[in-house]
Amino acid sequence: MQQTFSWRKCSLWLFVISGLFACTEKGHPDAPVPDTIRVGTDATSNLIVLDRPDAAGTSSQREIMLPEFERYVHVAADSNHFRWIGASNRMFPWVGKNDLQSIFSEKDPVPPRIPHPNRRALTTILELSNGHYLTLLPLAGENSVSWLEVTDDGKLLLDYGSLGTEAVPSDSQVPLLSWYESENVYESIAKAWEIALTSDKFKTAGSLRDQKQYPEPLAYLGWCTWEQYHKNIDEATLVGAIDKIDNSGIPVRWFLIDDGHQDDDGGFLKSFDPNPEKFPNGWQPIVSRKREDGIKWMGIWHGFLSHWNGVHIDHRMPELAPFLTPNPQREKGLLPKDDMASSVAFYDYLVTRIQDQGFDFMKTDNVSRSTIEYYGLPNAASAQRENVLALEQACFEHGIGLMNCSAQNTIDLLNATNSATMRTSPDYQKHNLPTSKSQILQSVFNVVWLGQSLWPDHDMFHSSDEEVGAAMSITKAMSGGPIYLSDDPADFNPAVINTLCYEDGRLIRPEAPGVPLPESIFSDALYETDHVYKTISPLKNKACAIAAYNLSVTAEAPLNGKIVPKDYTYASAMVQPFDGFWEVPEEGLVVYDWNKQTGQKLTDAGMDFKMDGFGCELFLLCPISQQWAVIGRPDKYLAPATVEIMDMEEDRVTLSFTEIGPVVLYSGQGRPSSPEMEFSSIGNNFYKGIPNSGLQGAGTITITRTDI
Repeated sequence: MQQTFSWRKCSLWLFVISGLFACTEKGHPDAPVPDTIRVGTDATSNLIVLDRPDAAGTSSQREIMLPEFERYVHVAADSNHFRWIGASNRMFPWVGKNDLQSIFSEKDPVPPRIPHPNRRALTTILELSNGHYLTLLPLAGENSVSWLEVTDDGKLLLDYGSLGTEAVPSDSQVPLLSWYESENVYESIAKAWEIALTSDKFKTAGSLRDQKQYPEPLAYLGWCTWEQYHKNIDEATLVGAIDKIDNSGIPVRWFLIDDGHQDDDGGFLKSFDPNPEKFPNGWQPIVSRKREDGIKWMGIWHGFLSHWNGVHIDHRMPELAPFLTPNPQREKGLLPKDDMASSVAFYDYLVTRIQDQGFDFMKTDNVSRSTIEYYGLPNAASAQRENVLALEQACFEHGIGLMNCSAQNTIDLLNATNSATMRTSPDYQKHNLPTSKSQILQSVFNVVWLGQSLWPDHDMFHSSDEEVGAAMSITKAMSGGPIYLSDDPADFNPAVINTLCYEDGRLIRPEAPGVPLPESIFSDALYETDHVYKTISPLKNKACAIAAYNLSVTAEAPLNGKIVPKDYTYASAMVQPFDGFWEVPEEGLVVYDWNKQTGQKLTDAGMDFKMDGFGCELFLLCPISQQWAVIGRPDKYLAPATVEIMDMEEDRVTLSFTEIGPVVLYSGQGRPSSPEMEFSSIGNNFYKGIPNSGLQGAGTITITRTDI
């Protein structure tokens, strides 16, 4: 029978066969869901939606009959049951073989951050025996949420419910699943999301990443209080941190006040004012420190339902009283009522308060777990949806940027209307190599699905963390998402930070989020004993960056890596709208090893390398045209993104710099020269140019060559 908040024991078999499926993009949209549905047929795109929920007394479970497959990724949080919907930031790529039970075997050692998989998945990606790929994406509607679940005997079930005390209303449409099979894994994932977000068969408020406006502050370098100070913040601490940042020489442009500032009692919020003991003068001594050429923007952290446990019954916000209801699970707690008007009133009040206090953006946390707070009310799925939509609307209307944290569940993702970023991993933990390996893996892998609708937020990091600081800075540069420091400003490491941004703090960003290469999507990276883990980001001028990682917790010998021309073709995988994979240019490619600051032509045989122990290697692939290849500024990780090729001819190339600095070029014939730069050879027909003293800021430089 159709589930409320209980587990179903029966199963209804479903098969999608050619020409017979429920509510699909192609086929018979008015046909009822047949007794059996098999996914992975020749149909090009599928969306399964029930016109109404299953009748009372019948099962809502359906078994998905999969085609034969070789490997799969079960994208799920850890095994605590509530994590499937309250996943926080904990989604992990559980890689299995051709048996759905294979991921539940005990690992040695136990994974350092997410020890055991949840049986319920946010999405599942399969490599099929026919060489194709299949992505399954459960959906959420106005009054329901669906999920995938692997049973104890290895079956894959599709189910849905309200997660509340009442069944899904009998007149409600129930979106169940979108899925897509393709010859390439990126299209399989992207199309499953595109169908879910753009179909006219059911209402969803979410949108694809390219349809959203990226918040201006997040295009610059930031800093957050959390990992350095945790909840131990007050007026003196924050003013002191601002002083240190101003004197550091590091161009931090935004300042995020995380948890620890609240006027609360035991995790229940009393008001949206700051804690009067910690901040006796309110926010004015902090926000008054904003200035145009320094920290320009300030943000504030708030729990999604106001705080970790919601609003206190003895709160000091009488304006909100008509819109709150008792939390059935917390004696002292209140929640926004389960109706859209109450959600709108609650979040408009919250966003108006932080705007009036002088903040420019907010970070909302504990989003996915907030669904659980409504378990004792009639419909938790609809309540969560209403709250997500109301916060999105309030931030949009008031011009307040929104950073989503702990928001990895289906309801949140499919209703992220305007917000452009979401955390991809658990919190960074300073000076903790094992958990950092897991955090990096989760950060880069989760882009393949989350990155369809949002830019990935890889969390803050300490530039002074000697074990992982440099590797994490490369990872964050490749992401295209926000980059923010967390170490004591007195400990900032300029060598790590300055590679990420210009002198004004503007980040050097890729054209789309970095994503694992196909060979790595199905890699069990923490237990890999042979191959490195590789990710790729597209850059300006049809260049790209490839980062290679050794994240293994078991490998005793070095891992093997190889860069080949075919890698280059996948650089466009996350570009929206997708216009096809890149082609290797007729004259070929060069590869530049950023760590070694050396380059070579990339032949069909590829370039081999090894990685002994944890680390990250960065390679830049640039197209050769008329015997030129432009690497860009070698002092920045994403060097090709620092220049625009304005004109290229056999004897000259004209480059536009966002900020003039050194440049590396490949010249297959002749030595480059310019009256504005001094060039020297660095080997293999690569040359480094140093600008003349006094050249700075934006500008255009023409470089010629002789002896051609």
